Amino acid sequence: MKLHRNIALGIELGLKNTLVEKRPAANVIKNLLKSNPNWGSRDRRAVAKIFYDIIRQKRLIEAALGLKNNETNNNLLKLVGGWMALNGHIPPDWEEFINIEIQDVVQNADRLIKERKYKYSIPDWLDEMGVDAFGEALWVKEIEALDKPARLIVRANRIIITSDKLKVLLDKKYGIKTSKIPHYKDALIFDKHQSLNNIKEYRQGFFEVQDANSQAITPWLKPKSGKYYIDACAGAGGKSLHLASLTGDKAKIMALDIYGSKLEELKKRAYRNQMKSIITACVINPEIIKSIKANADGLLIDAPCSGIGVMKRNPDAKWLINPDRIEKILTTQEDILQTYSSLVKKGGELVYATCSILPIENRRQIDNFLNSEQGKSFEFDEDKTYLSHQSGFDGFYCARLIRKM
Repeated sequence: MKLHRNIALGIELGLKNTLVEKRPAANVIKNLLKSNPNWGSRDRRAVAKIFYDIIRQKRLIEAALGLKNNETNNNLLKLVGGWMALNGHIPPDWEEFINIEIQDVVQNADRLIKERKYKYSIPDWLDEMGVDAFGEALWVKEIEALDKPARLIVRANRIIITSDKLKVLLDKKYGIKTSKIPHYKDALIFDKHQSLNNIKEYRQGFFEVQDANSQAITPWLKPKSGKYYIDACAGAGGKSLHLASLTGDKAKIMALDIYGSKLEELKKRAYRNQMKSIITACVINPEIIKSIKANADGLLIDAPCSGIGVMKRNPDAKWLINPDRIEKILTTQEDILQTYSSLVKKGGELVYATCSILPIENRRQIDNFLNSEQGKSFEFDEDKTYLSHQSGFDGFYCARLIRKM
């Protein structure tokens, strides 16, 4: 593999953006590729692969190179050389790579991967938290599954097409091979990763990218046409779009978020998906919640969380969070449950979901809410943790509560 310096420096910049400046890797790589239009397709694929591999294997690579944690931020380019050494490539004879002895790096890595925290490149605090939550045997299975890159999965937009017809269309028109996923009616899993931007039907809203277990969340609302649903933390609207698809665009869906830019993106996606049932409202302060009539048949709280369950596709999650950050997230989750639960009518359903598998963000939050004054109006129905090692997909949690008074 011949690594050009401008490519390596691009990767270094991406690593700085994510590991030092704490910007989400997905946004970083998108902006990095966009700002370098002269890179060829092969270079772009190499940049994305090396960038994500280093994010995923950061702790192993830096330890194999002999870097201490506090030294990494000043040696990000050296991580690229370490990646090359561990993947059978000879690093260029650049000054930054001059002390990289390939044999030493490989031997160090072989020794280090006997320890779980290096094998899966996870922080000590996360490993300890996982063992405490699941026990060592189950945690090993789960972290191994979360360490594997996510596959490309899409959800057919029922308003336009069924998953069966979409499967045939992709094969006949584009030669793209996909498979159905048992128990996920609208899902198709691609045989290999590829860009979707050149597929006309994707641009026209025939389907959306969405993990299979993410597709399992919205049905917890038991969606029906003619009902009124609120998506409390809608973001760019993946769950709102799914809700509209499940109801044939014949429900009333209010999508709320504190970020107006995300709701603007939702509006664009809804238009592309040929959906008219979704309205949006930017919650710039809690007073806006009080102005919304409390008569929702179903409320979805897809709460902000640590993102531990989606490390397959967002491996940077383990470097963007820490125990202090999780404590702040827990407070936010509690506040959201207390504030938005008032929007559910008597007999209505509250569905709480996260893309985390940690009990402190999930069942413990539900139990705390039910024991609060506001929570006394609700009763627990059921919950489920979707573990990655059991399905091969992202990890999620979902709980359904019923308002009784």
